[in-house]
Amino acid sequence: MRTLTLAELEQVRLVLRGGSVVDWYRIRFEGVDDVRTFLRISEADPDDPRDVARLDRLRSEAARYLTDEHGYKLPPELLQCDAVDLFLYASERKGRRRDRFFACLLLKVMHIVHHIEARELAHRIPLSAAAMSQILVDKFNTFAEGLAADGFPLASYVGGQKTTTSLLTKLLVKREHHAATIHDRVRFRFIVKRPKDIVDLIARMTERLFPFNYVAPGQTVNHLINFTAFVESHPSYRAIAPDLQLELGQEEQSLRPLNEFSGPSYAVINFVVDVPLRVPEEVLLKIPGDDGDLGRIVFALAEVQIVDEETDGKNEQGENRHERYRARQLAIVRERLERGKRGIRDDDR
Repeated sequence: MRTLTLAELEQVRLVLRGGSVVDWYRIRFEGVDDVRTFLRISEADPDDPRDVARLDRLRSEAARYLTDEHGYKLPPELLQCDAVDLFLYASERKGRRRDRFFACLLLKVMHIVHHIEARELAHRIPLSAAAMSQILVDKFNTFAEGLAADGFPLASYVGGQKTTTSLLTKLLVKREHHAATIHDRVRFRFIVKRPKDIVDLIARMTERLFPFNYVAPGQTVNHLINFTAFVESHPSYRAIAPDLQLELGQEEQSLRPLNEFSGPSYAVINFVVDVPLRVPEEVLLKIPGDDGDLGRIVFALAEVQIVDEETDGKNEQGENRHERYRARQLAIVRERLERGKRGIRDDDR
């Protein structure tokens, strides 16, 4: 396994913690090439004048919010520089420390504004949910094919949209029986050969598949990687640990079941990510009266599961087996359908 840079280590940790990039106080791009790569993963083309104009508009909206609502006095150079350079200011590769502070403020608000407007764009485009899901599946399939071409030790990969029957069960078993509460309409499962391949896989995902900043906060379950132990067991990582955003040992996620129906020893890494998708030009042209202000990127939620081969085998034994999981779900669904909130009384058993 290759040695990760501090930036890569931070990104992997964000996925494993289910944290939010809004809580970061700096980013760690080393140069223009790093920023351009990040923008491309985000489905923005740094060589396309329209995408560059979109970044400038997001910066203007973020500056307006920070000035009008919070009274910040933003350095003029951050409002006038090339948008790519803003990421370098936030990484303290340009300017002074105070510039890093204000550049981070701008990027955090830009991140949120972009997400809000992309949601609005998704409602306007004439593209079905099924078509969106297929674009998402194609993106993950291409990534998995790339892993195979690189010789990455991937034992198994499967992904796609869940069946209507599966979604029905999930909605009926949830107290919040609303479609918006389902994060895993489209799920992708990666099984790696060895536990040590998990971190490498996550690092590759944030390099090639989705930008690390759109991992859904608070949605990660991590039973497999103790980040503190992982860092402390590698001398090179131990040396850079003081520069991490948070001190070691402050992980947000405790060991807990994937959900209440999982077996007692079921173990997996499970997280949700809002994957950016670039809307085809021919679809954008069909939006009535569209002036392009909302950009050309929408987001699609995906659930990602990662496990190693040995653990996956244990997950299919005893109470962890999927058949047992499914039976526990269906029992609760039947109880809710038949009895509602009353449940089953002792004298009915």
